[in-house]
Amino acid sequence: MLVRTKYAQRLILLFGLLAVFGLSQLRAQDEESPEAKQYREDYDRYQKAIGTQDSMKRADALFIFMKDRPDSKVIEHAQMGYLLVVESLAKAEKYPVVITQCERLIKLRPRAGEAYYFYGAALKNVGRVPEAINALAKCTLIKNNASRKANEFLEFVYKSQNQGSLLGLEKIKRVAQDELNK
Repeated sequence: MLVRTKYAQRLILLFGLLAVFGLSQLRAQDEESPEAKQYREDYDRYQKAIGTQDSMKRADALFIFMKDRPDSKVIEHAQMGYLLVVESLAKAEKYPVVITQCERLIKLRPRAGEAYYFYGAALKNVGRVPEAINALAKCTLIKNNASRKANEFLEFVYKSQNQGSLLGLEKIKRVAQDELNK
């Protein structure tokens, strides 16, 4: 009987240790790292922003998020969401609003190449061609999805202003590069 009691005690002790170990593992899983917690908060905030029905309010929410959390792991997604709003405004031919939205994004994220493309196109459409050429030149210099398209549009706009010649375009690109490097 004594053997059974010791055996039972050992089993109870073993089950107790397993229970304590299991609970500590569950608690460890519940406690997120600060980085994981911040990512989850940022992702939730981003999801809430893109879920906003009104496009201008969505752009504002995304802009505020990018301003508040410049080092977030979801900032590229927020920037793309913002640019989708800008693109829809451009398609609706609301060029003054596009210009304003692009200016504020460029001020916040000066390496946002696609913003320069929309900015240049809107400037061209409101008759501010020299500024449009500069913006498009910057877009071509920043490696992004719109670089090739911006280069084609830049050449088209530049030729229309210079009797079909591209002479002097490289100088404009060098000036744009200097401005980007500031």
